[in-house]
Amino acid sequence: MAFCKFSSEIGSTSVTIVENAFIEQYLPYSSGEQVRIYLWGLYLCGGGNSLKSSLETLDSFAQNLGISSEDVLKAFKFWQEQGLVQIVETTPIQIEYLPVKNAISKKKFKVNKYEQFNLQAQTLIAERMITPNEFSEYYTLLESFHMSPEALLMIIKYCVDVKGKNVGYSYILTVAKNWANEGLLTFAQVEQKLQELINTEATMKEIFKALGSVRKSTLDEKQKYIKWTKDFDFSDEVIIFVASMVKKGGFDKLDSRLSKYYELHLMSVREIKEYETNKNDLYGLAKEINKTIGVYYENLENVVESYINPWLMRGYDENSLKLIASYCFKNGVRNLQGMDSVVQKYYKRGLTTTESIIQQLEKAKAQDDKIKAILEKANLIRNVTSWDRDFYKTWVYSWNMPQEVIEYAATLSADKTQPMQYINKILSNWFEQKINTLDSAKTVGELYKTGAIDPTKDKSIIHDRTYSKEEFESLISDIDEIEI
Repeated sequence: MAFCKFSSEIGSTSVTIVENAFIEQYLPYSSGEQVRIYLWGLYLCGGGNSLKSSLETLDSFAQNLGISSEDVLKAFKFWQEQGLVQIVETTPIQIEYLPVKNAISKKKFKVNKYEQFNLQAQTLIAERMITPNEFSEYYTLLESFHMSPEALLMIIKYCVDVKGKNVGYSYILTVAKNWANEGLLTFAQVEQKLQELINTEATMKEIFKALGSVRKSTLDEKQKYIKWTKDFDFSDEVIIFVASMVKKGGFDKLDSRLSKYYELHLMSVREIKEYETNKNDLYGLAKEINKTIGVYYENLENVVESYINPWLMRGYDENSLKLIASYCFKNGVRNLQGMDSVVQKYYKRGLTTTESIIQQLEKAKAQDDKIKAILEKANLIRNVTSWDRDFYKTWVYSWNMPQEVIEYAATLSADKTQPMQYINKILSNWFEQKINTLDSAKTVGELYKTGAIDPTKDKSIIHDRTYSKEEFESLISDIDEIEI
């Protein structure tokens, strides 16, 4: 019979799966030896491993790990206490692995382990009796998160101060779990958190006064205030100012406003004032841009927040954005996402003013005029495409071909069924043969016309060489290293 095996609830498998619950809730709080023994046994439970048949006894298991049989048995007793394994037989020994996810819910707690905690918790919650089930929930939380009992007692006291001595345990557990997930597990950590909450009291009164309310703040509202100051880095001055602007909606509306300002990178009272003062102008600009590119949005708030304001933050103004919108419409970009891509492209090139954008457009138009001349030489009567522009950049900047040479290649391609393909092939051959003047191009071109040379065939490479498989693979590898 196998030394280690899965319970029927798990079933066998050909891979060794370590549940996340084990890593999160047990591994950090167990010794390295205990974890090593647990994982080794877990591996032996699965099928398809080569060592299973030779490790079917306690002695062989221990010998393989280089430790004593007593240490192995001691470790498995520890894991049995945690509810992760069951020692089914002792002679011969047989270990059954149990689902980790069920271990906590089935865990039995020692009677006297939390006796002192029970007494202090009941003293704090004086107006009702704590039931065994509630105590069990507390024990489970303590052992799942490895929180100290002193830390949980301090949390209970805080909840009593907030909600009264009849506070429900679901509220206590919610607060405790939230703080445990923040890593607050010791008395000192919880004490620091509570001091942080206490320090918010004076400012929270000012915030509620600005909101037109005199009620006390809740724990959740204090947590939001900490988020605004720590995560968003807002000053109390900004928070109170925004609170004074909120007429309806109360604390939730304030949270929404501050979150929006944070997303818009509006961090000072001055920036927020200017934004709110100019909001109508921003909405008008959004409406005009939408009209220019041919879209319509009834609610312009998202347009302003997602597009207009970020564009303005990058240094664009009303005129430069209108110019880009007109460019987008004329070039088939008919949505805000597409216009945003154009804005981002211009911004990376440092083009934010109307003048700089016009200069760039004039430069692009001059290039298109040159491409148009090439198309006409090739007898292609159509608009310039993005493919044409990519080809042209390669011919001019990568292959260093003069305009006159490219136009001559186009005349040689005028009667072909695929002129652009023919131009590419001719110029590619000329680049390889270092033909980059009009005179040398015409010399070769005359040979093309007489049929002496076929420009669609590469004359610069000898094709009759054969390669071994290793040589060919080496060539491919070398090509991968070339930077284009």
